[in-house]
Amino acid sequence: MNSIRRFKWTDMDAIMEIEQEAFPKSPYSGFTLSYYASAYRNNFLVYLVDGRVVAYIIFYPDGHIISIAVKPEYRRRGIGTELVNEVLKRTGGRAMVEVRMSNEGAKKFYRRLGFSLLGIIRGYYGNEDALVMGT
Repeated sequence: MNSIRRFKWTDMDAIMEIEQEAFPKSPYSGFTLSYYASAYRNNFLVYLVDGRVVAYIIFYPDGHIISIAVKPEYRRRGIGTELVNEVLKRTGGRAMVEVRMSNEGAKKFYRRLGFSLLGIIRGYYGNEDALVMGT
């Protein structure tokens, strides 16, 4: 059975593993994830498959998506879409996200969900610009 629920501290090991797999070059630290878990307790959601954490999303109350990641073996099953739709449901249809200019998969994913280009932040990722996409 699949479900979305709020992050629990016992999820941290699974979240760290997902983070490392999804962002091997620049994963968030345990400290950073702990900060978001404390500061945005209602906006740190996990996706469970058969009771196992396989994905997460963190967002600000205004719908600004901080991070989203799905375990590689669970990608392309609609899990990311369900998580973003949950954000949209909770924010009255408002959301925005920064995406690496080179991340074609993420740009296509967000466009499919109705996001459009709002702007560009030069050097956002150090050596790469970010597209700001939103609903």
